[in-house]
Amino acid sequence: MCHRLLRFVKHTACGHNSFQNDSVIDCRSSDCKISSHHRSPCNPCICRRYYGQPQRLITREVPDKCPQCK
Repeated sequence: MCHRLLRFVKHTACGHNSFQNDSVIDCRSSDCKISSHHRSPCNPCICRRYYGQPQRLITREVPDKCPQCK
């Protein structure tokens, strides 16, 4: 299932994460409406039309507080 990859920076002084950016991960499934491999025409009753749970990734850690805690 297609999903989003969310990237965060972890602020170790307060423990919060700051959002950096995101990207879409293509599942390449023919029965996923969001996928680049979606077949056309399709049966709308069986094709998924939503993203799966996002994957969260900590890209780096910094020793200061997040912008909200400063």
